[in-house]
Amino acid sequence: MVDDILVIAEIKFASLTEPRLGKRSDLISRAKQYEQAGADGISLIIEPRIFKGALSDVVKVKKHVSLPILVKDFVRDENKIYQIKRAGADRILLIAKIVSGQKLKRFVKLSKAIGLEPVVEINDEQDFKKAITTDTSIIAVNARNLKTLRVDVDKACRLLAKVPQKFIKLGFSGIHSRAEVIKYKHAGAKGVLVGTALMKTKDINQFIKGLKMFVQVKICGIRTLDSAKAAVDAGADFLGFNFVPSSKRYISPSNAAKIINKIRGKVKIIGVFQDAKKDYVNNTASDLGLDFVQLHGSEGAVIKSINGQKNPKTRYFLLDRSNRKGQMVNLGKAAELAAKFPIFFAGGLTAENVAEVIKAVRPFGVDVAGGIETKGVQDIEKIKEFIKNVKGVNL
Repeated sequence: MVDDILVIAEIKFASLTEPRLGKRSDLISRAKQYEQAGADGISLIIEPRIFKGALSDVVKVKKHVSLPILVKDFVRDENKIYQIKRAGADRILLIAKIVSGQKLKRFVKLSKAIGLEPVVEINDEQDFKKAITTDTSIIAVNARNLKTLRVDVDKACRLLAKVPQKFIKLGFSGIHSRAEVIKYKHAGAKGVLVGTALMKTKDINQFIKGLKMFVQVKICGIRTLDSAKAAVDAGADFLGFNFVPSSKRYISPSNAAKIINKIRGKVKIIGVFQDAKKDYVNNTASDLGLDFVQLHGSEGAVIKSINGQKNPKTRYFLLDRSNRKGQMVNLGKAAELAAKFPIFFAGGLTAENVAEVIKAVRPFGVDVAGGIETKGVQDIEKIKEFIKNVKGVNL
């Protein structure tokens, strides 16, 4: 299952390769824009000589945004750690490359003791060995080699994949689009840090949203365990089970339960109903432990969260053509709705056209049933190809 990745948005006014990236007078406005655009955290480089930062930047930004702040500097002594804590930082970057293994352990321990979450940055195998012996909870792999300044995201991802699962993994540097984010995510990253490209972009809001937006995939009409497993393994986010008796994709709740119990926790489960009695919907949702119910009929086409709620709220809207063989929904009108509401786009989608539809509509998710079938039977290869093409779209 693919969730939105966390984005740590960095503010720096210069870098090792860029002598000028912005104006210091824009510090607060930029921090506010990052928060409004949906960033999950802010990184501040306070090193003054190369990056043109200042410790006082932490104090200023902290007053105007509620996001957690990661402070980056070349930390070589304990005094710097205390200074960063007093400024109000939430997290501190500790670079394994510039200190000994023993000092790194000491810095991690001290940071945690005074309430600073340490993020240990590594770039190679030697750094890796230092980092995994510390008490840190977070390890970040920097794709930029501090000596050569060369950026190699693929190399960074190989190293990131080796980091044990007990650590929270982050990917740093080299991010220009969702293509690099996807690479980091596949290597196990829970979040990425974006600096230079974000400082250069003319549209902060669109850039951050583009990095975070992974279009969700709903494979509907699941009737076999093999199809369910194939969809989950390929990266589906939702599986739909059709409980409409008149549908050719109908599955009984008892048969659905056998499949759901095998894949529970790996994907979100949706039960599809059409003008069904409330008690039937509620009882089926409770018995099967559904995450959502998809209702067609008097309410339109909506997807509601369950989770024990007496009156579940609509979470998503389903935008579908009026009949199975009709024309696909107008993409321009769909895009207008997608900009205002969280919609699943459905109807007429296939592995061949889904990428272009996503680029035109930018929906929260896509929903497919017939487009991954061959002669009315779900085709595992088509399921895999469909999901691959969705996840590969670079918005």
